[in-house]
Parts: sequence; C-alpha cells; structure tokens
Amino acid sequence: GDHSPEDQQRFENILGAIIPLIGFIAFIMVIVGGFKILTSSGDAKGMAAGRQTITLAVAGIALAIISWLVLVIVEKITGVSVTQFTFGFN
Repeated sequence: GDHSPEDQQRFENILGAIIPLIGFIAFIMVIVGGFKILTSSGDAKGMAAGRQTITLAVAGIALAIISWLVLVIVEKITGVSVTQFTFGFN
C-alpha cells in the first residue's frame, strides 16, 4: 500500500539510529578482541579467537561506513534527508 510521510520519517529515524549503533558495537568488539589476544598469553587458540573478533569487528565498522555512504548518496539523489534523525518525542 501507500506509505505515509510519517512512516517514511519513522524508517529514516530507525536507519539513522542503527548505523551509529553498529559502529559503536563494532568498536567495543575490537576492544574485546584485543583483550582476548592480551589475555591469551601466547595460546594459539586464544590469539586466533581474538584476531577473528577484531576481523569481524572491522568488517562491521566497514559495513556501517558503507551503509552511511549509501544513505548519503540516496539523500543527494532523492533530496530526502535520511541522514538527519530525530526522536519522535515532540
């Protein structure tokens, strides 16, 4: 069916809130991965687990950046401000 401007705004707000959250979580995971490596005390399995955590976190950061760039491009093409988000507590 037809989508109201309110639905579109709600969707834009959700996207705008999720993407920075992904970046924040990925940053935390890099720290967790580093901690795993530090506490592995040379154990190969611990080192591999820490490296994998960091690799996945960096992939998450890259995904968040790419997602944001896609939104910026969509905003430039359509003129719809999808990168500006507000919470509906007016």
